[in-house]
Amino acid sequence: MASRWEQQLGDPRQADALLSFAEALREDEAEAFPQARLSTLLRLGMFEQLLPASLDGQLEEPERILALSRILSRRDLSTAIAFGQTLLGSIPIWLAGSPSQQLAHAQSLRAGGLACLALTEREHGSDILSTEFKVQADPAGIHLRLSGEKWLINNGSKGASATVLACQQHADGRKELVLLRLARAPAEGSGWRSLAKIQTHGIRGADISGFRLQDYPCAAADAAFPRTEAALSTVLKTLQISRILCAGFSLGATDTLLRLTLGFAQHRQLYGKTVAQIPVARAKLAQCYAKLLCNDLLAQAATRSIALLPGELSVLSPICKYQLPVSCEAIARELAQVLGARHYLRSQDELGMFQKMVRDLQVVSLFDGSTQVNLGLLAGQLRQLQQTLKETWAEGSSDAARLMNQARQLLTTSAAAKGWPESSALRLSSQGRDSLMQAYLCWRRGTQGVSSEAVAVALQALDQGLQQCLSNIEQHFWVNRLPVDSSAAQQLAMDYARLWPACALALAWSFEQEAAAITDRTGVSSDLLLEGLRQTLPELGIAACEAREQRLLQAAMNCVGQHQLFSLSPLQAAW
Repeated sequence: MASRWEQQLGDPRQADALLSFAEALREDEAEAFPQARLSTLLRLGMFEQLLPASLDGQLEEPERILALSRILSRRDLSTAIAFGQTLLGSIPIWLAGSPSQQLAHAQSLRAGGLACLALTEREHGSDILSTEFKVQADPAGIHLRLSGEKWLINNGSKGASATVLACQQHADGRKELVLLRLARAPAEGSGWRSLAKIQTHGIRGADISGFRLQDYPCAAADAAFPRTEAALSTVLKTLQISRILCAGFSLGATDTLLRLTLGFAQHRQLYGKTVAQIPVARAKLAQCYAKLLCNDLLAQAATRSIALLPGELSVLSPICKYQLPVSCEAIARELAQVLGARHYLRSQDELGMFQKMVRDLQVVSLFDGSTQVNLGLLAGQLRQLQQTLKETWAEGSSDAARLMNQARQLLTTSAAAKGWPESSALRLSSQGRDSLMQAYLCWRRGTQGVSSEAVAVALQALDQGLQQCLSNIEQHFWVNRLPVDSSAAQQLAMDYARLWPACALALAWSFEQEAAAITDRTGVSSDLLLEGLRQTLPELGIAACEAREQRLLQAAMNCVGQHQLFSLSPLQAAW
């Protein structure tokens, strides 16, 4: 399916492609909303991917959404994010909306209607507990009146509907956060007013705006979510899913950045050689390729967890949302150095996309909770995680076989994970469970040794790094009893978030060893393992190796020459 989407959308370097670079650059310069491009996605049936199977849609495998997001983001992040925001506004409805709300929303999406999730307000930002958007119900609870403003909302004025977090004050003085699905008024008026588009540094064509309601009337049966669970719980569960799926934005944009830079480096002559032959540039390109494949593996594992480990998303989601955008932004900075002055030019040729992608990429770390918010969410669970992992490291696990099978499903590229979680399967805390990290410890307890001395030394260093992290967590939370919002706790969360993809990479390498299916392009080779660990955890002290960098660079060049996506899962790309 992903290959078909790639071919349908075409080579973005060609002016007649359905999503071309030239049109993306023109719209970006004009700060124009990509409505025509979204209409193209509707015509190609891609909005069906946002609808659950229970409504005859195709939202049945989270990894498919990741692939679609990645394919769109390779061409234009403004389009991809407007489309992705529609899914974000839909997830709460699929999790907790009434059957009539779900049906109405499905009809809106099938007509090409965009959606949004309206949480933030001008005065409160990400502090959604301070929401002031007010709901008043009549004594019978049949009719509602809404007043308030939602601000800095993607698709805020273009969305056909908005899923809104509001505060309802009851007759007894009690206040309660509630969720509403609001269909936009056919025309401005009746108490609904759209706010002006806000100018932004990146995704300049996106509709970052909002709306203000004043004594706006609606029927409770149409707007109010059923009170099956607290509205805040539904919001947090929604964000657990959406934070992971944001990975597609970062991966797609970074794919284009690396592809553009490799093309330049292969053909640009400097000092009697190509840029790719200059040692410093060659090293940067190889390192960026290794980082991108590590991010690819992290995104695959976290996305499959939506179906396989929904109860652990409270841990996996902030890890993915912190680590992956930060790493991709670092790749962009390294590639800019290889391009030199050209990375800064707002030209209309192919390389002009580089500066647009770099600007657009930076917004991903802000979506669905900033970097600091995600580190805080992870820090709050480190105490219980440390206990579980300490026990697993010391005593093993009676569940070792199950843990290893789950890890294979998450990390083996040929595996799959279908299914969309029910709200009841999602948890606000994993209660100390992190199945993949437990699987890594079970594997290392039973490892008799590896054939490569360099890999053996690297894995020993990784083990020591993980043990040191767990020891630091124990000292911080159990001995010193310091708060979870301290700067030290944030640093511990950062350390854990970097160790997780490193351990995942090592496990994936072990599975490739078992299957004897190691290649430099599509599998986790020893080269990728060593360079990935070196880039993710430089403190491990893994030495650089020119021969390893040369092999990785050649693998990256092969992807470009053979029109393959930069991914551990082979995918034929249109460009």
